[in-house]
Amino acid sequence: MNAIDLFCGCGGFSQGLKDSGINVIAAIDVWDKAIESYKQNFNDLAICADLSTFGPEKLNDMFENKRIDILVGGPPCCGFSMAGRRDKKDPRSSLFMHFCEYLNYHEPKLFMMENVLGILSMKTENSEKSINIIMEQLGKKYDCQIHKVCASDYEVPQNRNRVIIVGIHKDLKMSESLRDFISPILEKQEHILVKEVTDWYTSKKRKNEGFGAQYLDMDKPSYTIPARYYKDGYDALVKYDETCVRRLTPLELKRIQSFPDDFVLVGNNKEVIMQIGNAIPCRLAYYLGQSAINTLLQ
Repeated sequence: MNAIDLFCGCGGFSQGLKDSGINVIAAIDVWDKAIESYKQNFNDLAICADLSTFGPEKLNDMFENKRIDILVGGPPCCGFSMAGRRDKKDPRSSLFMHFCEYLNYHEPKLFMMENVLGILSMKTENSEKSINIIMEQLGKKYDCQIHKVCASDYEVPQNRNRVIIVGIHKDLKMSESLRDFISPILEKQEHILVKEVTDWYTSKKRKNEGFGAQYLDMDKPSYTIPARYYKDGYDALVKYDETCVRRLTPLELKRIQSFPDDFVLVGNNKEVIMQIGNAIPCRLAYYLGQSAINTLLQ
């Protein structure tokens, strides 16, 4: 099965899909550093482009009309206006619509769109629920369903809550397959986050030290690792005692996001951490890929 990964970042979704047996033939992202990292790890077509100007016709010409079975991506649905004074909270004014352009052009059998839980409660300036607009747009040719998942239920050592919207083309008449599209793993593994202590540092005393800080329990999944982790690491810190605290290293962050240790990331420390934090956990993407295969082959 052939897939396209939009808003691919460094390739977390692609890594998981490939591990599940899906052939990712093209990936697109606007951030040059993320695409450089992607090219270091995959041989498929990786394009640094703005989807507002790089449409599906241009991509189609580059891989000679190959059939696209699956479309995946994590568009930043709100807060990114395409033009003028339009409502920035309205998905119809956002990068989400470019995901829809590719969806309507290629009409894959199945799509998977990943986003934050907040998408379910966002409203436009006219008090419309953004998720209703999104589902209306996606549901024109697809039977769709929303799945709320926590990455730690899928062999990822991180309590990362996300929304996965899955759609199956209406021509396939498989809407019932969406009900149990992705089910949590019944036997959770115990995750030890940090087995070796590296890059120790002693933090300076700050006013209100600990305010907003989250300290890891080494025998439990990590807190969510965001792209902003590079700033101070307060989202997930390793604490030895009151005077010895450290941030997680890039290698540890990769492991918490279930990237392989040898996955290459290009850029400075800030850019590397942002790529890790923006990614969908590879192991979660693997189980999404498995579910897609099982659904389409039944």
